[in-house]
Amino acid sequence: MTQKIESDRYQVKDIARGKSLRLLLFNPRSLALRYDWIDTADPAHRLSGEVRGIGLPQGSHRLRGPDFERKEPCAVRDHRQALEQALHFLSGPGGAGVDLSALSAVGHQVLYGSARYGSAVVVDDEVRTEIGRAGFDAGEHQARLLALDLARERLPGVPHVAVFDTAYFANLPQVAQLYALPMRYFRERGVRRLGFFGLSHKFALFQAAAYLERPSEWLKVVTVHLGNGTSLAAIDHGRPVDTSMGLTPFEGPPMAVRSGDLDPGALLYLMREEGLDPASAARLVGEQSGLSGLSGVAGDIQDVLEAAERGHEGAQLAVQVYCHRLRKAVGAMVATLGGCDALVFTGGAGSTEPGIRTRICQGLGHLGIVLDATANARGLSDGQEVASLDHEASRVRVLVVRPDEARMLARETVRALGREDIDQRLRSGRQRPIPIGVSAHHVHLTREHVEVLFGPGHRLTQKAPLYQSGEFACEEAVDLVGPRGKVERVRVLGPERKASQVEISRTEEFKLGIDAPIRDSGDLDGTPGITLVGPAASLPLRQGVICARRHIHMSPAEAEELGLRDRDVVRVRIEGPRSLTFGDVLIRVKDSYRLEMHIDTDEANAAEIGADMVATLDGIQSRPG
Repeated sequence: MTQKIESDRYQVKDIARGKSLRLLLFNPRSLALRYDWIDTADPAHRLSGEVRGIGLPQGSHRLRGPDFERKEPCAVRDHRQALEQALHFLSGPGGAGVDLSALSAVGHQVLYGSARYGSAVVVDDEVRTEIGRAGFDAGEHQARLLALDLARERLPGVPHVAVFDTAYFANLPQVAQLYALPMRYFRERGVRRLGFFGLSHKFALFQAAAYLERPSEWLKVVTVHLGNGTSLAAIDHGRPVDTSMGLTPFEGPPMAVRSGDLDPGALLYLMREEGLDPASAARLVGEQSGLSGLSGVAGDIQDVLEAAERGHEGAQLAVQVYCHRLRKAVGAMVATLGGCDALVFTGGAGSTEPGIRTRICQGLGHLGIVLDATANARGLSDGQEVASLDHEASRVRVLVVRPDEARMLARETVRALGREDIDQRLRSGRQRPIPIGVSAHHVHLTREHVEVLFGPGHRLTQKAPLYQSGEFACEEAVDLVGPRGKVERVRVLGPERKASQVEISRTEEFKLGIDAPIRDSGDLDGTPGITLVGPAASLPLRQGVICARRHIHMSPAEAEELGLRDRDVVRVRIEGPRSLTFGDVLIRVKDSYRLEMHIDTDEANAAEIGADMVATLDGIQSRPG
């Protein structure tokens, strides 16, 4: 089945709430500058341009839209000249007639953010200094920062927004972030897996969710971006939990000219035997390897496929290695998720090359992934944004999404503008303190399970009311029994719920032998089970064990006072003996709630939380669509 999406709740027009915002968007690369002009009141009437061959003897410049096209050869010596040419094509003589003085904002796709910024941010001098300190792939990062600086200089009267390629993966679980190196390199130098192509993965997830008519927060999805870069992501209930790229965009399956995963010993050997210095080694793995190095033909997948069809052995081998590594990576992502609802292909090659998709999916039937050959060959028709490629026997939906990073860049730019007034209010210091509640391990039970554990007809007995209205600690307690050990006398909390749920800390995971995911309360699909032992009987739960995501309860009036909404995600600062900033804190708004932040005992110990300590909001990270 194929279907054109008629209504997409993630459209830029909807995010802008019908207002006309004129956006100029820059996506610089080391040798190119891509740019778009979008009016949010009419996003289909858009201009897209690219200056290619920056610094090379011969390049090209093309700008096109519904009623305009201009293409010229050019020699562009640097990004400053490229940006000037882009502005000239947009607004100069013979250009598209864009009024640059009427711009609402300029959005910039920046490679690296810092640990401080988990989402797009309006750039001021402080932000620019902070993001200038980040960056491990210096050439690409500096090209993007140079374009940002030039645009701020050339267009000084308009807000500039930095949208970070790594931001989507800022809250990866630590087990997915860390390299097996001494921890001082993580703590002192920030060496960790950052992930890239975040805008592409996020856009693919949103498009897939809209197509499937299911909230992204309900889905387990593997997204596969195939273009000059190769990147996969495992997304569990709207949150990325793993990705294939690492500290730099070099990690993962092979790419056009990047090697992808490589034994560090192999590179050290070549550096020693070939006399390569660090810069030469970087060129080897970053510019001379991948499909280009394996095939001896080119790095572009279409060129390699065409050569393979003509019988070129190097090209055939390159395609086989490429797809083998991708198939292995898809399997790893599915394993990380414990199964998936959808496999989504995107990117320039992912959306256009049915043969590559076929090779990747071959042999994945045992994971529930089965392609429909006819639908896969047909792919995306003109004007279609999403198509279904799965066979009727496939348990997993297989989709292809037309890439559109510029649309996602526009979306994040608009959202950053909407958050700026909130961030300014938070930075001003005029905000109310938030009480901190430390949530120890506890259990919520259904009516049925209360009777199993404590006997027929038993009703929970209130021991003490909790801070939140209507909630209470019970006299009843149960033992938790896992594969490795036991935690005794865990308090039951009331009232009864529709589904039984067990909340434990990370430390208790190891005692029990359970790997519990970080989830919102009530989000139990795919979570591990455990055995509860009560005075009347033992009860094996099939699922329901989580580490609760840190969150803040508040009433609608308190949310309005703080400028927040239900499901916002914020940063929170706690001052004390070990002052800490906690990110990825969920806002939960309900009439019965009272203002209080909930963290678990491990988090409280990390910050040495004492009596009467409070938290303050440090910034807003994201806001739901």
